[in-house]
Amino acid sequence: MEGINSIYLPQFTIGEHAFEQFGPEMGRYGKTVMIIHGEKAWKASREYVLPAIEKSSLTAAGTLLYGHDATYENVERIMADKKAREADMFLAVGGGKCIDTVKLAADKMGKPVFTVPSIASNCAPITKISIMYHEDGSFYDIPRLNCVPAHCFIDPRIVMAAPVRFLRAGIGDAMAKHIESAWSAKGGETLDYGSELGITAGRMCFLPLLRDGEQALKDAQAGVVSEALENAILNVVISPGIVSVSVHPHYNGGVAHALFYGLTSRKHIEENHLHGEVVSYGTLVNLLLDKDYENLKLAYRFNRRTGLPVCLGDLELTKEDRLEDVLAVTMANQELVHTPYPVTGEMIYQAIQELEEYREE
Repeated sequence: MEGINSIYLPQFTIGEHAFEQFGPEMGRYGKTVMIIHGEKAWKASREYVLPAIEKSSLTAAGTLLYGHDATYENVERIMADKKAREADMFLAVGGGKCIDTVKLAADKMGKPVFTVPSIASNCAPITKISIMYHEDGSFYDIPRLNCVPAHCFIDPRIVMAAPVRFLRAGIGDAMAKHIESAWSAKGGETLDYGSELGITAGRMCFLPLLRDGEQALKDAQAGVVSEALENAILNVVISPGIVSVSVHPHYNGGVAHALFYGLTSRKHIEENHLHGEVVSYGTLVNLLLDKDYENLKLAYRFNRRTGLPVCLGDLELTKEDRLEDVLAVTMANQELVHTPYPVTGEMIYQAIQELEEYREE
């Protein structure tokens, strides 16, 4: 057998008592844990995290604000911290940018990292990549890490403390994972085990969210920890992560995410709209481009019911905008390195225009 193909599947615990597993899970790696967090995330979670560590066999080496963006400068700052260098492991508490920063620092330092997501908006808490940015907020690169985080602890009460728009955006981002991975593999090539596993798991990012997503948003708004809410959180954080860590990179993206990078080159979209909101619009474009009208109807209807974008106006754009700059960035993005058939900027623009005229049957 030539070569080695390793797949690192995520481990997680979810529930209001999830942090009771700190000791059993983290205790295998040592005694001292450095808590590295986002500012708002720590305010929402410290009352749960610190008592749980005190009740375990662990010792908190200290706490550190990671910064305010996923930059290499913040990675270097973590690596230079004396308490962080001496700790046996890291606990990353925050959103995707915080967790990606801590993951990369831990990877460079050879330390295990554990995650506590403060919002359910992406799969960063369980993946083996970090999405990094320049200090001015523009995209930098996506370094691949040696392993996934050792364990992810999800307390739905912390997730509910964040504005519900983050969960809504997370649902939009997760649904794209299924559409893009299945679309990317439509070329008919033979899939290896990991790719087939990931693409199959990707269905969990779509159909269960169509079923549970709307109720989950209502429950989150009401502060109710429900089965629908926990299912939605898992299908936002865990299911897309399983796709990400399993499939060949060719099947890990598509039009929805490429168009996200193009659209967010417009400053007002980057500043006013969350990642998953923009991606969910791109999902509709991806489906129209592929003429997948069955899933388009489902996704369009869901977006309308939940307040996710369905047209250019929802992103503060107009039908008359030719989007040349947006499409140039879209077509240059790594998400379109592999497509099941040739895709051009004009094809994407045409799908955007068709979406403006689309109405549910």
